[in-house]
Amino acid sequence: MKITGWILVGILAFSLFTHFVYLASPSEVVFDEFYFGRFGSSYISETPYFDIHPPMGKLMLGFSAWVFNIEPTCSFGEIGLACDAYIFFALRFLPALFGVLTTLILYLLTKELLDKKIGLLVAFLFSLSNIFLLQARHIQIDIFLIFFGLLALYFFFKALNNKRQLLYFILSALSLGCCLSIKWTGVTFIGIIALLWFLKLLEKKIDFKKFILIAGIFALGVILVYLVQFYIHFQLIPGGGEVDDFLGENFQELSFPQKFTKINTLMLTANTSISSDHPYGSKFFQWPFMNEKILYWTTSDFKVQITSAGNPVIWILSTISMLLAFISLFYKKLRDEIYNNNYLLLVIIIGFMMGILPFVMINRVTYIYHYFPSYLFAMINLSVLFFYIKKHNQVVFWILIILAILGFIVISPQTYGFPPLVPYL
Repeated sequence: MKITGWILVGILAFSLFTHFVYLASPSEVVFDEFYFGRFGSSYISETPYFDIHPPMGKLMLGFSAWVFNIEPTCSFGEIGLACDAYIFFALRFLPALFGVLTTLILYLLTKELLDKKIGLLVAFLFSLSNIFLLQARHIQIDIFLIFFGLLALYFFFKALNNKRQLLYFILSALSLGCCLSIKWTGVTFIGIIALLWFLKLLEKKIDFKKFILIAGIFALGVILVYLVQFYIHFQLIPGGGEVDDFLGENFQELSFPQKFTKINTLMLTANTSISSDHPYGSKFFQWPFMNEKILYWTTSDFKVQITSAGNPVIWILSTISMLLAFISLFYKKLRDEIYNNNYLLLVIIIGFMMGILPFVMINRVTYIYHYFPSYLFAMINLSVLFFYIKKHNQVVFWILIILAILGFIVISPQTYGFPPLVPYL
């Protein structure tokens, strides 16, 4: 095995360790486990539920609960509620696994877009990004969305660089369907791929007929996955119980098309009617500066906490790198110096902006984790900048790497719920 292969194995081993160590701790409900722990275990207890998101993420959690054969004895009734540690391990297992897989797919994507060395650096920085680690170590579904979104992009770029285009386009479409089926915010990745594909048409790299054909494949793939997940959901939980307040008493008697239409209409209504603020809510313009952290869990004396703090070194440097990317749009010399080609820069900027734009146009409360897709592209951009720095000054490069590692260590107590190195203010 070449040295790059061993480095990748080392990064994945580190990621595996950080995701799974103390996975059942705390054995108490943390933040949105209040919702997703209950929804995921509903498939075991066959208890109907209604959620504002499509069911695929909860189906995945339910599958994990089934594999580990847990007893649905935890109500997940409130944050801080103590339950059997085995239940938390079982339901946190799949998000943690997908956190590790996301490290791998991010490497593969960046390798396809750039090269192996930058791919390794992106994977390394991702493994040190506390906020992604935090999200993947609890019963939440955002890491599923991130994984399938990156997987769709990987297959898309693979299609552009490979003779077996049709196969990879189909795989990309199915991955996008999974992404949208986790949360509707998965439309971000659909927008990124649609815009990049349209650019190929403008560049005359493809003809109009092929453009329409591939667009149709994507549409069919996304629709197919989106329909299938609801069919499975209805088979496992037909309706009734407390969800009758939302879906109506006769919901379980409807045929599939009527059920599908009704539940999606209600999901849309519920999403658009969210108007109340939240103490941990934040706006899109605050995200690049890591303002308004979320308190996920705390002890009664507030001396030990789990918060949505990211690695400050990677976060700040990623923001600076994106500022440099936007500046380079207007300075050809700077652009040619740092980036291999204009297409790479466009991919990074399109990915970053498409992650933010949907939240500029909606009024509902938003949170720091809505920044995740944009943050991924910012990290890819930071890795490009790191290699530019390495080419000119290796000392500065290694200082930045060491600072990123130290940033991870300092924030880790807030990621794992350990006593802090320095008491909280």
